[in-house]
Amino acid sequence: MDRGIVKAILATAASILLVVALAVAILLLLSGSPRERTSHELADTEHTIGGQPTTCTELFGETCSFALQSDYNQWGQNLESFVNAGTLGPFARSIGFVAEAKLSLQACEVSATAGRTILDFYTLAGIDHPAATTTDLFPFWNESRQFLCAVDSF
Repeated sequence: MDRGIVKAILATAASILLVVALAVAILLLLSGSPRERTSHELADTEHTIGGQPTTCTELFGETCSFALQSDYNQWGQNLESFVNAGTLGPFARSIGFVAEAKLSLQACEVSATAGRTILDFYTLAGIDHPAATTTDLFPFWNESRQFLCAVDSF
């Protein structure tokens, strides 16, 4: 091979490597630069439950998921009166206020999401209450949609 051709190939390869190295360096520099932080965390809003200002975290005894926190922030102000109304049936009374509150908020979450149905609610409720029947869970779906998180589109 001609020495001139080899030099040209090597020079071209070196130029390509240099361009790639510069591109990688710029990418790393830009990805490490300070940016405005976008947080997907929600404020842990207080609502009065049992006469006390109560956050989602305090009510449920653990950090709330984004969905549960959003539901609590939106519908928590009426949660105590809704659950204490006693319209959720015998299963509800057997699981206690905190579990009733969570199921009620989950029913609101599912029903307020386009394309989701009562079957989605049953699946979600089954995570914490695998032995619950549709008869146990239907009052949460029905009553929550009508009174806790009533929306005109139902």
